[in-house]
Amino acid sequence: MTSGMTGPRKHYRLYAILSLAIIALIVIAATRFNIKRHFEGVYILKAGKGALIELTDDIYLGDGSRLIWGMDLDYPVFHVGETKEELTKGPHLYYEWDSGEGGGYVRNFLPGGKELVTCFSRFDDVDKQEHGLFVGGGLPASVRVDSALKLNETGMAYFDGKTWHHVWCSVNEGLASCISAQKVPSFKWKFLGSKVLQSTSRSLSIRSSHEVVMDGVPLGIDRYAYFNAGETFFVLSVIIKNTGKSPVSYYYCYGDEPWVGSYGTSAGNVGWVKDRVMDYVGWVDTSKYDFAGMYDCGNDAIGEGHDFSMTADFIEWLGNNRPEQAYFSNAPNDFPKEGMKEPLSSNQRYIGIQWGPRILRPGQTERYSMAIGMAGHDPKTGFPVKPDINLKNTP
Repeated sequence: MTSGMTGPRKHYRLYAILSLAIIALIVIAATRFNIKRHFEGVYILKAGKGALIELTDDIYLGDGSRLIWGMDLDYPVFHVGETKEELTKGPHLYYEWDSGEGGGYVRNFLPGGKELVTCFSRFDDVDKQEHGLFVGGGLPASVRVDSALKLNETGMAYFDGKTWHHVWCSVNEGLASCISAQKVPSFKWKFLGSKVLQSTSRSLSIRSSHEVVMDGVPLGIDRYAYFNAGETFFVLSVIIKNTGKSPVSYYYCYGDEPWVGSYGTSAGNVGWVKDRVMDYVGWVDTSKYDFAGMYDCGNDAIGEGHDFSMTADFIEWLGNNRPEQAYFSNAPNDFPKEGMKEPLSSNQRYIGIQWGPRILRPGQTERYSMAIGMAGHDPKTGFPVKPDINLKNTP
């Protein structure tokens, strides 16, 4: 006795197998594979531009609108080069960094189940894609849906044990010429590479390298970020070197509309310095103060009340290289105007810092160092208090 399929049934099965194979080939041909080796999850995105879908292992801020399906991978143990037992002794760091892409994040685990997360260049914007140590973007679980509550976890964000608070958003940074109209925002800086210089569960340092051509003169830029476990800030050092044959005159600018407290809204945000709140657009005296920040407490000048998160951030300029200007305004590059009394009232309430004009001659370098982070509070008054800056692990 023999067995097996013959006739039409056998042909139908063969046709079905061939059809499935053809469909699989079509799907593969229509799929763009974008494997970053980050292994944050498995995600299927709408692709466009010659492909139907994109398959990737990581998504950035801006990808949420393209997400068809996704699964996040979360690891229960966060450690850097040390044992689980050592991590139980106190605050510790966990980081992911892609040296080739120049992007990643640092999680600073604090006492009491609290946490500060800082993301660098983790956003997807075709026109403004950055690579390197530029604050901005978020992790997949935060950016997969367009939810302001989840987006509180992006940029620099603080978890108080119950709720996430937005601290800093995507940085506005760049160089501008003193002799021409040329401006070079950070997303136009040529990315040359990055490297983790040192890492343990207690400290971390990362470098990213860039190049800018200003008025025909090439400038090399090295950026260094330094983290210590348990601290609610990191130190950023930016070293600019004239690698050309002519002097260059420029401004260096750093700022943000941080949406401190809650992502997507500046409501409640006012400026603050060591001894007072600043409800109005205005300048900060950089010869008197060495830091400034924004405080989510409500602006009395526009009657906002005080039902806000009370989160406060800060930027401290370190060393002897003080900026020429620091200010609060209602929009990036909207400098305060003399004689105008304008309250901070827009949805882009902004803190800006500017060094310059500076002249850099061939072979010369200039260093700009800042501590960027979140402030605490005076237990008696509730007023923000900047943490002490520990420079032991920075050059």
